[in-house]
Amino acid sequence: MTSQSAAVRDRRSDPALISATDDPIVRSRRRLDRVRDAWRSATPSLTRSRVAVHHAVGATGTRETIGYQRAMLAVRAAGLVVLFGAVPLYPIVDPPTLLLAGAILALTIIVQASWLRGERSIADWRHFAAVALAADGMVGFLVGQAYIENQNWIAFLAYPLLAFEGAVFFGLRGAAVAAIAIIAIYAVHAYERAVLGHQLSVGHQLSVAALFAIQAGFVGVFAKVTRRVRGDLATLLRLASLLAHQESPTRIVQALDAHLHALLGGRVRSVALRRPDGGYDILRWRSTDVRVIAPEAVQAVSRSIGRDIEQDFEERRAVTLAVTNGAGDPLAAALGLPEWVRSITLVPIHADGAHVGVLPVLWDMPRVPGLDDLDLLHGLADQTGVAFAQAQLRRARELAATDSLTGLANHRAFQDLLAGHLADARRRGGRVAILFCDLDRFKSVNDRHGHAVGDILLRDIAEAVRSAAREGDVVARYGGDEIALILPGTDRAGAVEAGRRLQDRVRGVEGAMGVDVTVGVAVYPDDATNQDGLLAHADGAMYAGKRLGGGRVVDGANLASNA
Repeated sequence: MTSQSAAVRDRRSDPALISATDDPIVRSRRRLDRVRDAWRSATPSLTRSRVAVHHAVGATGTRETIGYQRAMLAVRAAGLVVLFGAVPLYPIVDPPTLLLAGAILALTIIVQASWLRGERSIADWRHFAAVALAADGMVGFLVGQAYIENQNWIAFLAYPLLAFEGAVFFGLRGAAVAAIAIIAIYAVHAYERAVLGHQLSVGHQLSVAALFAIQAGFVGVFAKVTRRVRGDLATLLRLASLLAHQESPTRIVQALDAHLHALLGGRVRSVALRRPDGGYDILRWRSTDVRVIAPEAVQAVSRSIGRDIEQDFEERRAVTLAVTNGAGDPLAAALGLPEWVRSITLVPIHADGAHVGVLPVLWDMPRVPGLDDLDLLHGLADQTGVAFAQAQLRRARELAATDSLTGLANHRAFQDLLAGHLADARRRGGRVAILFCDLDRFKSVNDRHGHAVGDILLRDIAEAVRSAAREGDVVARYGGDEIALILPGTDRAGAVEAGRRLQDRVRGVEGAMGVDVTVGVAVYPDDATNQDGLLAHADGAMYAGKRLGGGRVVDGANLASNA
């Protein structure tokens, strides 16, 4: 017999261990441990694994929905304990009815715990919530029936929980339906108690029903407000992400118009950005033209409405103005409004605490936005201010990295981008090719025709080179009449072929006046393993081609080859 078997035999023969196993406290603790393990199995945890895989947001349920369901699982589990724990407190109980209520509640708990361990969509959870609400209503009715013959019957005090449940999952409508259900259940129970001789006054019954309705209305309105706030926040977050990726002011206005029309029915056709002189630049999404409103026009609007509109904007107060005669209205004419506009809400845009513009929201009917709508409009306006600031910053960065004559990347941007592509190639074990291009006989064009003609020709050639490049390639003006390209993921044969394609495009430029191009090719890591070495190799290949008479594509691995 092994030592392990002997240890088992000793434990079985030990009276102390046998009595501990049979101890009801120990058995109860084990039951609690099993309940705890079942709860943990429905909740992500790092105690059993180094990795917790969460529900996919937007595809299988949101954090709020899962959180509500876990909370309801705990409430139902507690309700099951109370359901049977209250039996000794009442002298009269109908066991079959109580057991049926317990069975329905237990089945709901089992299904809910099972679903929480898997992945379900928002639609699935809504269907479950509707079925579970009906099941909970049935449980409430059966519990009331089970204890109904007792003199001190107070089961109806638990009925308002159904209104909370309805409000949490279905908002004000869910609370209203739940309120009707619990009032109906209470009315049935009150009638049965009257038949049993436990008569309640009409005033008492009406008071209880009124309290049920008031409580349901309160939680329903609270749920509606909470949903509205969370919905507005989600809308602002989505819009902030969308606006951050818009490349131009007109795109920003277009995105705003689409979202605002879907949310509130308003339209945005322009954004007014405040000028240093107190006027406004009007940016419209259907036009690249910028319309200017002079400071005098702003003052005239203030006089016409009898208040300082600029002061309102500084203090973050929106202003809604009625438009009575469409395009014939003086206000509509001053602001250039479409004919269909019947009212306009001017929402101030603030960025970094300063008033930087106005978001004009157009309505096709006389409308004054409510407080909830105004909160959302102010949030949209502030996001617009952030988006315009980001767009201006992006534009400044683009200008700093762009050659003003050709529109290509400049020398500094080329160096930075090449460093990034080489780092990526080292990490992935890939290749990067670079082409150095020098224009042949371009200096003679400048000498004969002047730099103005040379600049025009250089722009045309730069556009030809850009058209020969692939999406993802970098084309830069390296300096003077030199153009350089970065070709990520390109081997030597592909780089030489790209050089020949580029050369054909340059030769095909209209009015090139005999200008050709010499191209030097170098490939990482074949020719060099660092940036300086790679640039020197491509530069050497290019100058080797120039010494051979130009108009060539020279592979850095074989300086004698030509196109």
